[in-house]
Amino acid sequence: MTQKIGPGYWTLLASVTVSSLGDGIRLVAMPLLAYSLTGSAVDISFIMVVAALPGLVLGPVVGVVVDRFDRRRVLLASNLLSAALALVFAAVITADAVELWQVYAMTGALAIADLFAESTTFAMISVPVPPELLEKANSRFFSVRMLTQQVIGSPVASVLFGVAMSAPFLAEGGLFLAAGVIVLFVPVLKRPPTGPGPEERRDAEEPRASIPAQMREGFRIIRRIPMLRAILLSDALLNFWMLIATALMVVFAKEELGLNDTQFALMFSAAALGGVLGGALLPPVVRRVGVQWTMVLTLVVTGAGRLALGLASGPWLVIGTFFVCGASYFMWDVAVASYQQRVTPNHLQGRVHATTGAFVYGAAVVAALTGGVAAELVGVRAVFVTGAVAVLLLSAYWVVLARRGEPGDEEREKVAVGPSPDPTAGLSPPARTTVPADDRAHRQTTVRNTHV
Repeated sequence: MTQKIGPGYWTLLASVTVSSLGDGIRLVAMPLLAYSLTGSAVDISFIMVVAALPGLVLGPVVGVVVDRFDRRRVLLASNLLSAALALVFAAVITADAVELWQVYAMTGALAIADLFAESTTFAMISVPVPPELLEKANSRFFSVRMLTQQVIGSPVASVLFGVAMSAPFLAEGGLFLAAGVIVLFVPVLKRPPTGPGPEERRDAEEPRASIPAQMREGFRIIRRIPMLRAILLSDALLNFWMLIATALMVVFAKEELGLNDTQFALMFSAAALGGVLGGALLPPVVRRVGVQWTMVLTLVVTGAGRLALGLASGPWLVIGTFFVCGASYFMWDVAVASYQQRVTPNHLQGRVHATTGAFVYGAAVVAALTGGVAAELVGVRAVFVTGAVAVLLLSAYWVVLARRGEPGDEEREKVAVGPSPDPTAGLSPPARTTVPADDRAHRQTTVRNTHV
């Protein structure tokens, strides 16, 4: 029987579309505001550190909240909080009372709200979507977020900032308010039937574990599934080198390559267009070669593209590498998210996503603090080449994993037939939420659809 995406998916996608546009406006407007206050590159770069710290410090706690409470209400609250913060901040700017510490405080507060929204959305997407359609569903979500943030949000923010410094934040507040209203129309999400057999739900009236115990559960499920461990470490390494490259890109483009402003803007437009292509290519690629070999392919292409970027001498080669890397890195992100959703019981998905994200945010903090120093010591071009070599070495590691067979397959097969312990054995039952955790059907479907 042909599987279809269940109700609620498109309403959730509409809400994410609107809120992502607000995110895109802020990502450009906040550094512009900081620059107008101080003109210091150090002060501007510190915004990235402040934005990453909540994910590093609070990620596992946020995951527990997402798994513990009604997810629609958590998403609604995060959107309304973002709206209120942005509108208050716009009023402060209008009153000409804004100071740099307020920029940092607002960046951190909005990052916390975004952390709740992102973890909640990650867990909600997989409920109305059959496992074999996760790549397709996530590609749409990632494409919408990328296009609204990078392609639409960036120029809109620049135009609004030219009108008034408070205008981008007024627009952001309105967009988050609209996203919250749309969340009210998201129905109770239920997973479509995925195969024969009864749907098992754990008793929501069982005693609930403490918050520290539930935080440990997120780490435990990652530790018990080898490929989740590999993804966690790989994501941290990838983001470290990607964020260093992002932080140094202006210097590299202007001083090493001599790009003008138009060519510099075309680089990021090319990356966004590449991401759209990657989203279209991912589902058939996964169906044909499986999840792990798809990850190998994306890492090889990303590493080779970054190496070409580090050795480039002309604008068109640079723009081409951004297009290719945009496609491959987009495919990596979607493949990783889909795999995590497929193998993680739904009542643990908030914790697994936020825990993995904590390592990624940690890599972002280290990248922000060390990128400039590394460039001063060895040069910007050497930093780019070193990062490319690191990604290629990572792809070699994934080749080894792929040749062995997907880590966790054997364990999940045993879970399905019963001889060995469940990887989630001993974990606390799910809280009563709008997202039922029909774990047995989910795990059995996982075994059948490991390679989609």
